[in-house]
Amino acid sequence: MRIDPGGAADYAAADWADALVIVERGELEVECRSGQRARFAAGAILTFAGLPVRRLRNPGSAPLVLSLAARSVPTDDCSRRRASHE
Repeated sequence: MRIDPGGAADYAAADWADALVIVERGELEVECRSGQRARFAAGAILTFAGLPVRRLRNPGSAPLVLSLAARSVPTDDCSRRRASHE
């Protein structure tokens, strides 16, 4: 995800479910529903699970780049098979 300098993106919990968020470049400002804000620099790794996030902002003068790491869902039935040693 990229947010231009001075820009913001509304937060939708479903888009971030079960994800780790990595600040790749720039600075991320997380705005909560209460109005409180917290800033995270490049290299920060966080999750929004259970937090009352309202909006993600880029307070800097350079583009903000975020990466997401999420658990994958098995695409076949291998995860349901019993190991041969069981």
